[in-house]
Amino acid sequence: MNPFIIFGPLGAVIVGLLSIALWKARSNTDIRYFLLGGLVWIIAIAPKLIMDYTLTLGLSSWARDTYGVTGMLIILGIYVGLRTGLFECGFAFLAFSKTKLREATLEEATSFGVGFGAIEAIFIGFPSLIQLTLFILNPSLLESLPPAQREVIESSLNSPTWIAAVPMIERTFTLFAHVFATLLVYLSATEHKPGLLFSAILYKSMLDAFVPYIQTVIDVQKPVTFLEAEAWVIIMGLIGLLGTIRFRKTYQNTQRRNRL
Repeated sequence: MNPFIIFGPLGAVIVGLLSIALWKARSNTDIRYFLLGGLVWIIAIAPKLIMDYTLTLGLSSWARDTYGVTGMLIILGIYVGLRTGLFECGFAFLAFSKTKLREATLEEATSFGVGFGAIEAIFIGFPSLIQLTLFILNPSLLESLPPAQREVIESSLNSPTWIAAVPMIERTFTLFAHVFATLLVYLSATEHKPGLLFSAILYKSMLDAFVPYIQTVIDVQKPVTFLEAEAWVIIMGLIGLLGTIRFRKTYQNTQRRNRL
């Protein structure tokens, strides 16, 4: 058993908490904007969870039987990507266009995006953190599990230490992507530019379209597969970070010119 793997989910939780703390200190926005971003993430994730329990498994089996593994990955990639783009950007757009958030400033909208990504990181990391803590403190709990489940958890508990860095890296760059998509949606709603909403949906869809492939290609015994899997997240996250910097600068310059 490798106790250091606990830093994986712990790192994801830290990314979430630290991002809120740092952006709040920099922007001095009210905490409610971060919480509203998290609330919209929860609302957006709900139909995705329902689909996973009712549709995804059947679609996966049908696609594999009909088109093979490659065809299944393509079909699931389109399916997973589109539902993420439509739900996450769609609910964020409704928030910015149909609630008091339509009066939000650029800093408040950015806080919303940070909260969206931060709450996701916390919710993803916290359950694993609790589970790993329990098994590390009391390994005998493994004996009460069904053999198949015990084997999976034991394999996870014996993972090499370097895997602990993966969740922190993934959550950091995914958060950049959430902030960028949020700003696109915010500007689409407040500036009445539907093209930006379409761009946000396309961007989020492209980000998650590789999830089925990533889940398939990862092999804990081959570190290079993690690099291959995370490369796309890092690339999209960097695009999000650079896009956020550019859009914020452009919007702020436009506001200054309008005040003159």
